[in-house]
Amino acid sequence: MKKLLLVLSVLLLLCGCASNKAETVSETVEAVSETAENTEVDLSSLSIVTPKGAPVLAFYDQISNENYTRVTADAISALWTGDQSPDVLVVDLTSGVKAIENGAEYKLGAIITFGNFYLASTGNDENDTMDADDKIVLFGNENMLPSRLWHYLYGTDYDASLLYEADAQQAAAALTSGKYSDGTEVDYVFLAQPALFGALKNNENAKVYADIQEEYKNKSGLDMIQAAVFIKNSVDAATGNAFLDQLSKSIASAIADPSLVEEGLSVYTDDEATAQYGFNPKVVVNVFKQKNALGNNAMGLGFAKAIDIKSDIDAFLSIFSISETSEEIYFK
Repeated sequence: MKKLLLVLSVLLLLCGCASNKAETVSETVEAVSETAENTEVDLSSLSIVTPKGAPVLAFYDQISNENYTRVTADAISALWTGDQSPDVLVVDLTSGVKAIENGAEYKLGAIITFGNFYLASTGNDENDTMDADDKIVLFGNENMLPSRLWHYLYGTDYDASLLYEADAQQAAAALTSGKYSDGTEVDYVFLAQPALFGALKNNENAKVYADIQEEYKNKSGLDMIQAAVFIKNSVDAATGNAFLDQLSKSIASAIADPSLVEEGLSVYTDDEATAQYGFNPKVVVNVFKQKNALGNNAMGLGFAKAIDIKSDIDAFLSIFSISETSEEIYFK
């Protein structure tokens, strides 16, 4: 009997110890979790560079951040390497992927613009239907995105009628006047927002003929992709993901309430604003409030973590004959 009581006492003691240990472990886990939740990642020191233009909208709440810099698009290529390379670099998807292929130490983090291209009629076409002999203006050159997109959507049937202006501003002038830079009368102009907005205001006969985002989705079944966020390899996962999470939330807030963008961009005004952003804020905010054929804002602003839409990215890159991306180039 004494032996039985002794065994029972030992068992009760062990059970008590196990219970206390389990409670201690549980309390420790809860304490660590609470500490992790209350620990904020410091993003203030991250250096950010975007090209002037539409991508600036995504950083409307960072205009006063001394670590955020806006440069002309042609200055981006020099920033992939060297002491001046920032922690976060925003550029068109194709340029960024090619830079990584050439050794740039960055990873693809997110997509923040999803198309702001439109095909507009000048009002010169009598039958109001695009035919093979109608004169059509694109901007850039045969190897740039407008031409690549055009040929993906419409093939080569119109090649004999295509005219190229150097940039969106000159294409906008063609839509306004109804004439190419050499005086040739034109019927249709492929143009991006916000340049389209001003041209439509200046030509009462002009109108949107096709929403390129809708055309692309109808053909591919996927969303168009333009500006991408690239994060330097030296940025740790916690910081990079915290940055992307913050960017996602600020973009969602802007889409829900465009007045936030207007307020953020008000740091600069008039000519200084145009110099800083590469656009007139009043015009862009007006465009941002409009909807495209897919029901999204007309500037194409949005957010998607890149790894989550890898198939969309690969499909878009295929237009440029770029092979399928490796998961190794994505920030996770």
